[in-house]
Amino acid sequence: MEITRQPAVAGLFYPAEPTELAAQVDALLDEAMPAAEYSRAIIAPHAGYVYSGPTAAHAYRALDPKTKRVLILGPTHRVGIEGMALTGADLHRTPLGVVPSDIEITDALEELPDVIVAPVVHAQEHSLEVHLPFLQRYLDGPFTVVPVAVGHATPESVAKAIEIGLSFPDTAVVISSDLSHFLTYEQARMIDAQTLAQIASKTPALTPGQACGAYPVSGMMKYAQTNGWEARILDASNSGDTAGDKSRVVGYPAVAWYPRENEGISVLPTLAYNAIADAFGAKPLPLPDAASEESALKEDGASFVTLNLDGRLRGCIGTLQAQRPLKEDIQYNAVAAALRDPRFPELSKQELERVDLDVSVLTEPVPLWEENQPAPDEQVVLGLLRPGVDGVIVEYRGRRATFLPQVWDQLPQPEMFMGRLKEKAGLPSDFWAPELNVSTYQVEHHHLDRSQARSDPD
Repeated sequence: MEITRQPAVAGLFYPAEPTELAAQVDALLDEAMPAAEYSRAIIAPHAGYVYSGPTAAHAYRALDPKTKRVLILGPTHRVGIEGMALTGADLHRTPLGVVPSDIEITDALEELPDVIVAPVVHAQEHSLEVHLPFLQRYLDGPFTVVPVAVGHATPESVAKAIEIGLSFPDTAVVISSDLSHFLTYEQARMIDAQTLAQIASKTPALTPGQACGAYPVSGMMKYAQTNGWEARILDASNSGDTAGDKSRVVGYPAVAWYPRENEGISVLPTLAYNAIADAFGAKPLPLPDAASEESALKEDGASFVTLNLDGRLRGCIGTLQAQRPLKEDIQYNAVAAALRDPRFPELSKQELERVDLDVSVLTEPVPLWEENQPAPDEQVVLGLLRPGVDGVIVEYRGRRATFLPQVWDQLPQPEMFMGRLKEKAGLPSDFWAPELNVSTYQVEHHHLDRSQARSDPD
């Protein structure tokens, strides 16, 4: 007799009515930015959809829709355990139907010494359940799932479970976690930015105060550290940005992980490099099979292309809002950064052989306050900025300038960051006026270093 795990939070965290649920998830996915490259491992939040749904959708758009197996690892909120627990269920029901358990991965995980089968741990747990409707609407076809409740477990033990899951073909890993809980809006933005920076650095392990999914996230960090994977921050928000009170908020991350070798020879910087090489009549780099046909490259997108030579900026040109297919935007901005950045002389063919190249794909800019409203106090605005996460645009009477999130590495203090950005826009560093506008965006960052971009000059 088959055992079915019944939904525990349908009608609470997400709609219980199938048509309403499908429409809500589809709308969230449609509004999220597609990833330029597919990932096999993401971090997505697990709050009610009205709160965390937009950020979760950003994470899911990074998965390959053709994924056939999904390993979900999330924290326990109701039943504490040592180690990790499987459901013992054959099927997992949501209002959209049932998802079968993956027998092969389950059998392999049961061999681990700190994995048990404990249906009681899963019965009322929402951190795993809320991901199923997203998977049901996003993935192209039938799939199997292995929900794993992670209690007090070492990063090494969780990393081993992830390793087992990814050893099977067509498998994706979903790490379920929110960030800080019940801080003020400004406090949460600052703390969560630091946590995301720590996730990207992969050391040390997180604490539950930083993220309720600290144990599964730390396991993913350990796996990434061991196997040379890199994190890309796709989005970050909190309940104060969506439907909550800003005096007590919960933070939400969207992160995708990629093998370092893919980071180094990414499609996007390769396209950028080849556009410049073509302008010089130089030898192009090989592209992955069918890379130019990826659907994400055909959709309108906004990008910046940055060139660095011997550790110094050599050109940077970009687009703040999507206005043409992403592939075309990257190619145009690459050539412009090399040949038409007014701050620098044209790049030479010889310099091309030594240049480091970065491509940043931008989300849609979001104003920090409503249009036609006066700017709030500058200290309030500084508290809203997320160092290391937000790109920032300032606009005032026809003057406009932006800094990508990478600039936080050189200007980590919000006061200094904003001061230099205003100077870039031709304004005094201490300038502030009611007519000033500030918007933020996030980026998906892709890098190609000079060792990978070498080609023999023609």
